[in-house]
Amino acid sequence: MKMNTGPAESLFSQAHMFSTCEQCGLCSSACPITGVDGFNVRRLLRYVELGLAEEISDTPQPWNCTACGRCEGVCPNGVSILEVIRPLRALSPEGFRPKSPPCIEACPAGVDVPGYLRHIAAGRNDEAYRLILESVPFPGILGRVCTHPCEDMCRRGEVNEPVSICALKRFAADNAGDLRDMPGAGKDTGKKVAVIGAGPAGLTAAFYLRKKGHRVVIFEAKPKPGGMMRYGIPFYRLPEDILETEIAQLLDMGIELNAGRRLGVDFGIRELKRGFDAVFIATGLWSSRKIPLKGSDLKGVHWGMDFLIAASEAESLGLKERVLVVGGGNVAVDVAMTCLRLGAKEVVMACLESREEMPANPREIEMALEEGVGLLPSWGPSEIMSAGGQITGVELVRCSSVFDEKGNFCPAFDDTKKRVETDQVILAIGQTSELSFLEGVGIDIKGDLIGVNEETSETGIPGVFAGGDAASGPGTVVQAVASGKRAASAVDRYLGGDGEMESKEKNADEALSYTGKRVEGFADMRRERVPSLPVSERSGFAEVDLCYGDKQARAEAGRCLQCDLEIALAEALRSEE
Repeated sequence: MKMNTGPAESLFSQAHMFSTCEQCGLCSSACPITGVDGFNVRRLLRYVELGLAEEISDTPQPWNCTACGRCEGVCPNGVSILEVIRPLRALSPEGFRPKSPPCIEACPAGVDVPGYLRHIAAGRNDEAYRLILESVPFPGILGRVCTHPCEDMCRRGEVNEPVSICALKRFAADNAGDLRDMPGAGKDTGKKVAVIGAGPAGLTAAFYLRKKGHRVVIFEAKPKPGGMMRYGIPFYRLPEDILETEIAQLLDMGIELNAGRRLGVDFGIRELKRGFDAVFIATGLWSSRKIPLKGSDLKGVHWGMDFLIAASEAESLGLKERVLVVGGGNVAVDVAMTCLRLGAKEVVMACLESREEMPANPREIEMALEEGVGLLPSWGPSEIMSAGGQITGVELVRCSSVFDEKGNFCPAFDDTKKRVETDQVILAIGQTSELSFLEGVGIDIKGDLIGVNEETSETGIPGVFAGGDAASGPGTVVQAVASGKRAASAVDRYLGGDGEMESKEKNADEALSYTGKRVEGFADMRRERVPSLPVSERSGFAEVDLCYGDKQARAEAGRCLQCDLEIALAEALRSEE
């Protein structure tokens, strides 16, 4: 929709389009957001027809429109309504015009969601994969384990259902053909960086620093890289071959890995400072948070993270037939479903939170319930019961509220109690770290976290940076990736670089040529269901959630509203005034 005049003049010149508008109101009746902040399609059309576009554009109303096209689909006279609303957006004051789509804003790593969805919809899977790699080094991993906050903000949800963004990221990774190689290393800078910890934050920092041309050496305490992606996420959610493939691709960029080397045991910070120009610490949270609980020292009591790590390393856990898992987060759910896969006959979860308050990913909770895990929400442990040194049950007490009036964690209990018979108890109530290896070196320790400058990720020692869970507390994989990326940017600037970690050039011509004319039935297209393994076939650690087929993926990606082009078009039109 290239225009030679300013958007206002062009808009008014189209007023004749409404000579056939009967103000019947069918467009407003069909619109899924009529009434939101006073939005009303019929009224907008009337304002334009009367030459009052500038007045109506001085409100957030035009930007409320999702451009789903449902209004055009019901118009008896075929008025091209979206072609008028778009210039109205260009007239909107800057305060009403978003800088980027809400899905990108919500993504901790800033992945260009609409961009890669357009590629998938057009069948360009390789291009989609490459675009995702600009922002994150693990498309296949994140396409399986990301908590997808982008979907919570997806504007398609205002029309009917949000786009399955995470599942489409996985589709792009699983269908990238032979073009899966990571970007090459940048021109050698002569600088060396030590990364401590081969989890998502450390690997991400190494990825971006290598792209900038720095030599990177990773030190990892465990025998294999991956951090909690390997040792804390069961293979039924993240298959080992996917993990191995994506980590190997990253290391093939010329990143050196020294596994089995532990900070504070095999080397120290001062030693690294002498041999490297910068150091990034991303040691994670490897210990289970513990609470004082009568009976917690009994044989047969495990702690959440310790249990998952031992299970991933195939250690003998002496698992009993009846297991009670205490906790409501993702670790607790993973523990419960791992117990089933290791042979437990009956697994029950008890947590302080109500079903709606549980912090675990809703999909993970759904999977657990599908597989027969029992759920006792709003109950906390009071005592682990035993007889003859053997666990016989757990006394639970009713939790009336988890948070106080200010939103702080402050559980309150009433006098209601119940006993649950069980043979084994696994307490999965959080994670912590042990940072004694950093004592006395000049790094600030705040509780169980490393103190850093929030803007630069730098510790109290110049040239030593920290990030990931070790600096910010328990988080998701995508949050750790984002933390590693921020730290890489800060390290690069410290070493004399520009700190730019990725290049994204918006195609102005694409925006200007975009009319957004929706195909018939676009607004009513429903979300494609992500396929999953039938419950009867979920034996062992086979992956549960499966991948879209090509037809499904293209249809689902085609539901995207392409908010980025809407925004770019408005910016381009405004620049023509």
